[in-house]
Amino acid sequence: MRTSVVCWDWNGTLLDDVDICRTVMNQVLFERAQLAFSDRESYRRSFRFPIREFYADAGISDDEFVPAADRYLSLLEFAVADAQLRPDARSTLAELARRGVPQILASATVTDALHRQLHPHAITDVFDEVLSIADAHAASKADVIAEWIGRIGAAPQEVLLVGDTNHDREIAEALGTRFVHCSFGHQDLSGETGLETIESLSEVLALV
Repeated sequence: MRTSVVCWDWNGTLLDDVDICRTVMNQVLFERAQLAFSDRESYRRSFRFPIREFYADAGISDDEFVPAADRYLSLLEFAVADAQLRPDARSTLAELARRGVPQILASATVTDALHRQLHPHAITDVFDEVLSIADAHAASKADVIAEWIGRIGAAPQEVLLVGDTNHDREIAEALGTRFVHCSFGHQDLSGETGLETIESLSEVLALV
C-alpha cells in the first residue's frame, strides 16, 4: 500500500538537538556525581525509551528520576533555543507540501515546550496537525498518534512514521505503520536487523 501521510518526529529528527541534549544531560549527571557521556556516540548508544531506563543506566536512581528529569527540562528550555533544523529539513517538508502529501508532527514533548521550540523555525504551516504529550515524565506519544490515526480514518499501512528512537519504532510496530529510522538522531539502532534507515531527511521523498 502506498504511503499517503508522513508522521514526523521532532527532537533529533527534524531538529538537530542531539549535542545540546547531551550537554544538558551531562550537567544533570555532573550535579549528581555521575559520569558524563564522553562523546556523541556514547550518548547515542545509551539513549532509549522509556526515558526512566536511560536515566537509570546513567546512574540516576528511580527515586531521583523525577527531580533529575525536571532539572534536565529546565536546563533544556534555554539551551534548545540554539538548536537548528537539520540541513535538509525545510526543503524536504516544503517538497512534500508541494506534492500535497499530508504531514503531521508528533513529539514526546509537552505542548507548551514544543510550541516554544517550534516557534523560531516557522515551519508549523506545513503540518496538518502538531501532536504533543501531557506528561513530561512518561514521555510517550503512542496514544496521541493512535488517536490521530483513528480520528482521520487513515489506514495505518498508508502512514510513514519518520523517527530516531526505539519509541518511534515500537509505535509503528504497534499501530501497523511503516517506520524509517533516522541514523543521525538521538539513538543508535544500527545493531537491529530489518530496520529501514535513512542517512538524510531528503531520502524520505523517494519513499512517498
